[in-house]
Parts: sequence; structure tokens; C-alpha cells
Amino acid sequence: MTQTSRSAVTLAPGRLELRTVETPSPSPGRAVVRVEAVGLCGSDYHIFDGTHPYAVFPQVQGHEMAGVVAALPADGGGPLAVGDRVVVNPLRGCGHCFPCRRGRPNCCVDVTVMGVQIPGGLADHVAVPLGQLVPAGDLPARVAVLSEPVAIGLHAVGRGGVAPGDDVVVLGAGPIGLAAVLAAADRGARVLAADRIAVRLDLARRAGAARVVDARAEDLAAAVAGFTRGAGAAVVIEATGVPALLRLAVDVVAHSGTVVAVGISTAEVALTVSDLSRKELNLLGSRNSAGEFPAAVDLVTRRAGVVADWVTHEFGLTEVAAAIRFAVANPHEAEKVVISCLLE
Repeated sequence: MTQTSRSAVTLAPGRLELRTVETPSPSPGRAVVRVEAVGLCGSDYHIFDGTHPYAVFPQVQGHEMAGVVAALPADGGGPLAVGDRVVVNPLRGCGHCFPCRRGRPNCCVDVTVMGVQIPGGLADHVAVPLGQLVPAGDLPARVAVLSEPVAIGLHAVGRGGVAPGDDVVVLGAGPIGLAAVLAAADRGARVLAADRIAVRLDLARRAGAARVVDARAEDLAAAVAGFTRGAGAAVVIEATGVPALLRLAVDVVAHSGTVVAVGISTAEVALTVSDLSRKELNLLGSRNSAGEFPAAVDLVTRRAGVVADWVTHEFGLTEVAAAIRFAVANPHEAEKVVISCLLE
């Protein structure tokens, strides 16, 4: 490996600098990954503009990453070998709090996520605990990197208990919504996806949605009623964080059904308390993923042609700030922006 590497460091809100740093070395239990691709998401945009509640500066952002193993610790890497392509599970639980003891480190009370609380993947090389590396086989890095949002979609679908034949509604067809559509359809559910952006609706259809709804032109409640033959949805996955849509989810879910809130917002939402008991519905949160990475890699591998089309723009490591600004300014064009670290 080279003695020095590049690292994109967000110094403060709106200020990012490409620095030359010492290349990390392997250590007991930790491998070095040569980063090939990093996906940007809404969290990255909010860290960059300083509105993310967990932002820590200075920070190397990037929690969706794929690359190849560049070096292994002296005591070996288990099933991994130098040159293997891997994806990185960026999340680490403390291991001893209540949710960690229940096998749910995704909602650890002291969770750390690479690229958020600790340095992430917007660099040429990164040192990662072996347990956070998942083999990606022959997947191209720009596609493999989508295993992280797909794992989040799988977790949300699992939280909802989606079963074959269920009528499932996904509100929002950004990357997480698309991942939920893909995961629900893969389980054999009938999926309705709603969004306000035409290109997202096309991607949702190709991901397996049986019905797509342009929320600008159609009444969502009426569309769900028609899709479910008046019964309501077995599961509604809210993937936008918009309070009005969480309110709508409670309205359109079936009696005894489940609403899964995976969208993030600091806004409040007003719910009628009697709706919860009258429908005896399940209202659940969903955060990150918990053990779904191998299944996500498998799903991305099986549907690689579909998932690859989610990547609409690629930038080099020298262009991170420009990439973020472009994505924020052009939401109708930029579905998934990927930093390809091998581009100059």
C-alpha cells in the first residue's frame, strides 16, 4: 500500500477539505479496505450543512461504502483474503446496553456509525473491524455500495412482518423507499409506491411495485383504497419523515395492520389516540439494520440490473462538496449520488 492516502474531511458546516493523511495499517481484528465507492444519502447532506443532530466536526463522512481488502491483520482475516471485494456495515453497538443485549445494536443507546460519529469512508483507505466486513463477490463497487440502504429497507420490511400476498404501501421512493419496495416485492407482497417525482416512480415500478401513485396528481387515500379493495394495507412503510404522511399511514393501514416509520424528522405529528386502539394497529419505528447485510448483498446481487439504475450520478473524491451541493439542489435528478474514489 502507499504510505499516504487522501481523505475528504468536513471541517465545519459547508467546509470540506481534501487532505493527505497517513495510510492506516491493519491491527488485531481490523483490516484495511481500499475504498472504491461511497454512496451519499440525506444524512450526509445534513451533516455537511450542519443540521444533522449527531454531527461531529471535523469528520470524514460516508457510511455507505464498498471496496477491496488491502491488508489483513497478522493473525488472519477469517474467510476474507486480500483482494476480496467487501461492503462495510458502518454501525457499531456498545455490546452491553439493553437493546444490544437483545440483539438490536442498531438502536444501541451509544451507537456509533462510521461517517457520523466516527470517521467514515470518504477516503482512499479505511481501517474496519473484521466483523463489519461482508463479502460482495463480483458485484461492481458502484452497485455493491447500495447494500447499505437495501439492508435498511430489509430491516423495515422485517419490522413490518411483510408476508407473501400482503398489500404493502411504501410512502416515498427515495433510496430507502426503493429498497423497501424491492424487499417487500421479493417477499411476494403486492406493493403500491407513492412519490412526487416521476423518475422515482419509474424506478419503483422496476423494483417490483405493482402500482405507483404520483402524489401530486392522485388522492393517496383513494388510491390505497382501490389497491386494497377497501380493506386497507397490511403494512405501510413511511419513508419520508413527513408528518402528514405518517398521519396518512395510520388512516390507510388495515385494521390489525402495521405502520413502520423509517423516515427521519424532528417534526411532531398529531394522531387520534382512538385510531390506535380501534384498529388495534402496530405503530413501529425502524432504524438502520440489524444483521441484514448478508441478505442485502444477496438481494442486490440477484437484482443488480435494477439496483444499478438507482445510481444517477458519480463524482470523484476531489468533488465531494460539489456532489453534495448538486444532490441537494437537484432532487428531481439525483436519486443516488456515488463518490467513485478511483475517479480523478
